[in-house]
Amino acid sequence: MSNVAFGRTPNKRVYLAQRIQDGFKAVDTTHPLAQTIISGWEIHSPIDSLVISPELKLMGRQDANRLRGDSRDRGLSEAEGYRLFLSEALSGKRPGSGKIVLPRECPSVDIMDTFQTPMIPHQDYTVVEIDTTAFENGGTLTLDIGVGRGKAAGAFYLFDGDKDLPTEKAPEGVPTSVWESQVGEVYLEALEALAMEWYIGPEETGKITYPFDEGKLFCLCVTGSPYSAKGSRNAFSLKIFVS
Repeated sequence: MSNVAFGRTPNKRVYLAQRIQDGFKAVDTTHPLAQTIISGWEIHSPIDSLVISPELKLMGRQDANRLRGDSRDRGLSEAEGYRLFLSEALSGKRPGSGKIVLPRECPSVDIMDTFQTPMIPHQDYTVVEIDTTAFENGGTLTLDIGVGRGKAAGAFYLFDGDKDLPTEKAPEGVPTSVWESQVGEVYLEALEALAMEWYIGPEETGKITYPFDEGKLFCLCVTGSPYSAKGSRNAFSLKIFVS
């Protein structure tokens, strides 16, 4: 489906309007299929591969421009990486969708994704939304983390689902130098994460546990450690479960 036809490309809207005047039939973006496609968009991703169920539910998403790099980070060829993406989507693992729903009857899921060390602090997050609302009486959320053999070390921060993600601008009262350093007690206090693993090196593992009193939404924010080279990338795996 064309980004231009969907009106996704802002600098092409005048061009699209002219095409419509010339008889081009515009896409009805209120159609349920169109809405599912739109829900799978990611900012700055020009090409997306989407797997959509017959019920028009988004089952998986892969940024086609990043397929080669994502596959390489997982030790796979491009063809093997795309085949794995399809397999994970069809088995219900929702690759690339960013949201994990944990039902009581199946309170565990395994996922894999990639992260990048930002060129500017507090950009380029890989975000995993975790929905534990099925656990009305609470429980303990556990994240078993593994980092791939790429060059970047990972930083993993668990936030309340309602909290805004950290931005380049320092919070009020926090020195810019402290915020940009991304290290130290003052920085971690200002970050306001519920729990964290602030450094997991290549081919290393870590764990985050967080007890909660009632089911809620969480947001796991993954980025490259400030001790890694800017722009360096790596893969990570997560086993997410509630006990």
